Amino acid sequence: MKLKNRIMPAMLFFGVVAFSSCDDREKDTLQPTFEQGAISHVMVDSSEVTSYNYAGKSLTQINYYDKETGDLESFEKFIRDSKGNVIKSSSHAGANHAMLSEQDYKYNNKNQLTQTTTSYYNGSKLEYNAVTTFAYNSKKELEKKTVYEGKDVASAELKSYTTYEVLPNGNFGQEKQYVVDSKGTGKLFSTTTYSYDSNQNPFFAHGEPGAAASPNNMTVASTLVHASKKSYRYTYTYKYDERGYPTSQTVTSPNGQAQTFSYLYSN
Repeated sequence: MKLKNRIMPAMLFFGVVAFSSCDDREKDTLQPTFEQGAISHVMVDSSEVTSYNYAGKSLTQINYYDKETGDLESFEKFIRDSKGNVIKSSSHAGANHAMLSEQDYKYNNKNQLTQTTTSYYNGSKLEYNAVTTFAYNSKKELEKKTVYEGKDVASAELKSYTTYEVLPNGNFGQEKQYVVDSKGTGKLFSTTTYSYDSNQNPFFAHGEPGAAASPNNMTVASTLVHASKKSYRYTYTYKYDERGYPTSQTVTSPNGQAQTFSYLYSN
């Protein structure tokens, strides 16, 4: 998933309710219709930082808010085909709706995502393009993600790739990130190992296509950076409702600082 300037809970992926500038008709269009039981809001210290818009069961928009001011910082929109696959997504600035990035998705005849093409903008100016390809094992599990800089794989420059190990229960147990040097050789940059609980991850269905989303909630993420031989360990603890869905997640960083995210559901 692309990195964005926003606050997000870290358990999800390895992945607009209203605008002050819109008129009333636009606001009505952007009001979410939540599927029963779907995640609707993420809060930090009683401040909304993320909200989700749905059409039936399909996620159509994610909105990101400034924790301190409550202003809309940015939002993502998703367009799907008749099978429910995301075929286009776009990220926009909250203040003026300017395009920040646009992404197109391609699938194979097994309905697996094989490629995304992303365009990044600065104002109205296109800054650069990136292409990401995806490979799967015989069990249809994500096995490798490769990133190129350029408009298409044939002419683009290979920049990095990530390999994944999937546990028997479908959770991603480990990922290895490689950076490609000027000679086109991939060098192992980091290895991250994940642990999980046995409860349902309410964001699992919302993972962007190609994102390494796991069905259970992450409890530990340990990363070894090979060049420096430094290790970083994040831990995640939860409170749950009667269904076993998390109502809050506390993230403790390697330096011991903790932050708690609260989750609201449509029911």
